[in-house]
Amino acid sequence: MQLSVIYPAYNEELNIRRTVERSLAALREIFTEFELLIIDDGSRDATGAIADELAAVHPEIRVIHQPRNLGGGAALVCGLGQARGELITHNGMDYCFDLRDLRLMLPLLEEADIVVATRTSRPGYSAYRKLNSVVNVWLLNRLFGLNLRDYNFVQIYKRAVVDAIRVEGRSASFVTAELMIRARDLGFRLRQIDIEYHAREFGVATSGNPRVVARSVWETIHFWLTYRQPQGAADRSLVDRQI
Repeated sequence: MQLSVIYPAYNEELNIRRTVERSLAALREIFTEFELLIIDDGSRDATGAIADELAAVHPEIRVIHQPRNLGGGAALVCGLGQARGELITHNGMDYCFDLRDLRLMLPLLEEADIVVATRTSRPGYSAYRKLNSVVNVWLLNRLFGLNLRDYNFVQIYKRAVVDAIRVEGRSASFVTAELMIRARDLGFRLRQIDIEYHAREFGVATSGNPRVVARSVWETIHFWLTYRQPQGAADRSLVDRQI
């Protein structure tokens, strides 16, 4: 299988049908083999039922139901563990990333193990969420020296990266950061590329919730205090800052 796309989903009944339809259409233009892996994170609305209905019609869809809401980070970690593709990516159920833009990212895998999408703008973001994003990027770069411009949009991982790393964090804002920090230190190559971000049309984003932000900050500091770069880790220049 060529690609797995992970979709964490919590109370997304307003978005799930449209997002799945758009995802299938985009991926069928690019890949001969792929899967959509929907992680129903203990939704209280019809998200889980709709996901099962879609999976019954489209063989490319697999659904995993978490018995209770564990958060978007935990849902993503679950998806990383269940994904079958040689390439693995993820998206928001609000379809913030147009999967057709994978065409822009895939060529970079010739020289990288992870391709990191950087938002060119943040439409629909409040001033509070924009400030959170700026502070988050500054803190991660300051503490870990990865020098990325965006940690929480979309990335494509080669299978070897996901197989090599055990992510301990569960915060939606730190899971991908931890994964990329560990990958850098194991010698995997990262490249960045600017990609358009699409604003949510339905439902409410939870990433700016103060409890989510507080958990992310706690996991970041805890990781910094306890994590030690492995012996023989790669030089930080493996992150290409010019793309």
